[in-house]
Amino acid sequence: MSGRVGLKELALHLGVDVSTVSRALRDDPRVKPETIEKVRSLARELGYRPNVAARALKGGRIGRVAVLLSPPQQRFASPIFLELLATLDQRLRDHAMSLAVFAARTRDEEIDIVRSIVEDRLADGLVLGRTLQNDRRVRYLLDAGFPFVTFGQTSWPDRHSWVEIDYRTAGTIAVSALAQSNPEVLHIVAAPTGLRFADNYVEGALAEAGRIGLADVITTRVEMTERQGEALAESVFSSSGNPAIACIQDSLAFGFYRSAAARSIRFGRDATIFGGQNFPGSEHAAPPLSTFSTEDRRVAELLSDVMLNRLTADDVPALETHVIQPRALLRESHRMEPQPIAGNET
Repeated sequence: MSGRVGLKELALHLGVDVSTVSRALRDDPRVKPETIEKVRSLARELGYRPNVAARALKGGRIGRVAVLLSPPQQRFASPIFLELLATLDQRLRDHAMSLAVFAARTRDEEIDIVRSIVEDRLADGLVLGRTLQNDRRVRYLLDAGFPFVTFGQTSWPDRHSWVEIDYRTAGTIAVSALAQSNPEVLHIVAAPTGLRFADNYVEGALAEAGRIGLADVITTRVEMTERQGEALAESVFSSSGNPAIACIQDSLAFGFYRSAAARSIRFGRDATIFGGQNFPGSEHAAPPLSTFSTEDRRVAELLSDVMLNRLTADDVPALETHVIQPRALLRESHRMEPQPIAGNET
């Protein structure tokens, strides 16, 4: 069977009415369970996908907004995206709309998911994160004329709506705090090259290190996971004493904490560390993790409101752009504890 498989093809194949197939795919209680199973089994076998575009033509819109989560999805999910999903869902329900979440397994898979959302009309609008400069997802959406908002700028900042955290300032905050302890080596640990927010963080951190005069600076780009932080810690702690570590995200810092505990290394005594995004539990680390707040609630509200404005405006809405400033949370891990002077112990 070639081309798109529709309800009619499924009905002909099974020798039933189209209405029966439609009800079976919706788990309608009027259809026998064995019939539902037969319909669903054949649908999977023939690669049936619902023609959401046909439904949308009847009602104009399908009343759904999609969020695409970029890989890796991990145990420590970023509080920003958890806040976004909760806030957007609440805002959408106020407008009788629903939320759909798509999670890509690889970066290469994301463009296929975006195309499916648009061409199969799986949603009326899309929220994207982890933007690249020349982001092919955004280029496709611009060409398709599909409503969307990005969490982060791209190469076309004047052609679409976006909300961005000033990660350049975040990098400056981290290095400025760590420099107070005069580290022998500064390690800057950020997400992979090409991600706009991570590139901005590294740029701000390096600029601040240069301004202060820190000579020995090592930059490492890895995925933002606890496991990556723990793996990287082995080489950091094996090098010269008094290292300072600026982590773009607390998940990386948590990995360093785990490795430090296994080696009897204490932050504030043997090394210093600064995290990012203020994950739950960071204030309860030993010592409490110094980090920066990304104002998650404000970001989530802005992304949600901008998306809804794109969909509910009577006329073509003006593009909206917002920059959120990070806020330093100076706890204890970024500074060295005063050491007792030899001969003065009490």
